[in-house]
Amino acid sequence: MKYFLIAMFWTSPLWANEEDPNWYITHCKNQVEFDKTGDWYKLSVCTSKYVIEKEQRQRQEIRDFIRANPRYMYPGQSLNHCFGKPREMPFERSTVTVGPNGMQASVWYKDTIPAGCYETAGWDNRDD
Repeated sequence: MKYFLIAMFWTSPLWANEEDPNWYITHCKNQVEFDKTGDWYKLSVCTSKYVIEKEQRQRQEIRDFIRANPRYMYPGQSLNHCFGKPREMPFERSTVTVGPNGMQASVWYKDTIPAGCYETAGWDNRDD
């Protein structure tokens, strides 16, 4: 029981060592000497600079992710592992002839189709 309690306290979120999400406010207070001057404008300019830099970093990470995974740019394609890969049709060739008695369509199907991302169905989400 005591080992369970030790393990529980060791993995407790109370022991998590995360930095303050608003650390830049205290940093700017010290940098601008807000306690002495009370200049709200300088404090807001300083904190705004940090917030804008943080947002730009996050947006750049998203842009890099989308560049590396373009299927997330289109709705419904995030689970499509075959997105952007070539599809193979199940037939070799097809013809349509028009004669005096009407139209005739002929299709020559392949004997086998390789598995993977070559299925013709766009909703096929099997793993590669």
